[in-house]
Amino acid sequence: MGALAILAISAPGAGVLALESEGLASPLSFAAGAAGGTPPCSDGAYSLIGGRWNKAVHWTFNAASTPAGMTMNAAETAIVKSFNNITRAFNDCGRPDRVSAQNVYDGRSTRGPNISKKGFCTPADGKNAVSFGRLPLGILAVTCTRRHGSFMAEADIRINNQYPWAATVATCNKEELIEPTITHEVGHVFGLGHVGERKHPLLTMSVASDGACNNAASTLAWGDIRGLESLY
Repeated sequence: MGALAILAISAPGAGVLALESEGLASPLSFAAGAAGGTPPCSDGAYSLIGGRWNKAVHWTFNAASTPAGMTMNAAETAIVKSFNNITRAFNDCGRPDRVSAQNVYDGRSTRGPNISKKGFCTPADGKNAVSFGRLPLGILAVTCTRRHGSFMAEADIRINNQYPWAATVATCNKEELIEPTITHEVGHVFGLGHVGERKHPLLTMSVASDGACNNAASTLAWGDIRGLESLY
């Protein structure tokens, strides 16, 4: 399996750490995103990390890793919605779903993602897993993708359990929401890269969180959809 760059951004302004490994790790920063910016249905910016899937993505969730204060069912439901937001091109721009990417949730598993607590890719196992776990402070979640040639072969997501999480807006009290965070991470799973926070803060694939209890990133913007359509 070929080597790809790992890009790890610890926080806005902290710089980029680039290492060589057989994967690409893309984190979502904890810092709240900037206000303003081009309206999401008018901003066509996107970037790609390289690679696409040529089959449906089967994945599992380690429900036992769900942190205290949230039920496993609630976390599971939010994560499933996040995957569907990407593969069904969920948006309020009036754009139909022309994205052919597919995901299949294979249920709960004891398997963890191949991502270390420092946020780096670890040896692959050919399975796609989502789990909560320890990550460096300042990072909400990390995605590690691996590919053979131009096709994705594996993708894992690790969600930082050191921060308080909410599964829905209705139950949120100054916490980060799972759905917008994981929608962003699933964008990486399917080949989307980051766009700049300063110019494109309202796109799902912007680098930073939109802030506590903000669900906006669950809804794809024009650029997010353009990127997916270019791949699928």
